[in-house]
Amino acid sequence: EGHADEFKRKMEAAGLSAPAISAFVRQYGKLVRGDTGLVPESDIEPVEALPDLDSLDVAEDLALLDRTVVLKLNGGLGTGMGLQGPK
Repeated sequence: EGHADEFKRKMEAAGLSAPAISAFVRQYGKLVRGDTGLVPESDIEPVEALPDLDSLDVAEDLALLDRTVVLKLNGGLGTGMGLQGPK
């Protein structure tokens, strides 16, 4: 796809790691195919209900904190992301 092989050879010659090269080639392929990475608003559906945390039966495992991700939304309308109304 495009110049991916050429870029890959240059990155290998520069000593970049295999995972870095693979990630670049994958993302470059998406770019060449025209993938915008955007999710059309028509594909988004609201969550009807979420369980209350206290109702979940889970064991505490502090080792999972190293693998925890926190996603914070600013509560905006999403217009900066191309959305037309509240998320």
